Amino acid sequence: MTTPIGKLMPLKEWQAERFAGQGPTLCTIRRWCQNGQLPARKIGSQWFIDLEAESQQTPDTPTN
Repeated sequence: MTTPIGKLMPLKEWQAERFAGQGPTLCTIRRWCQNGQLPARKIGSQWFIDLEAESQQTPDTPTN
């Protein structure tokens, strides 16, 4: 396992740490990055999650 680059972590590692068992596919996570749903940066052709920005996000609140 690679350590985060500064405060950035590759998607595959973030996926493994964030979701136990069956989580969303890398394709879905990339889409979330492209749509701005995750705090991420694209370096070259790879996406990285900004761990500091993610820790400051407010989790989604149920509407019911």
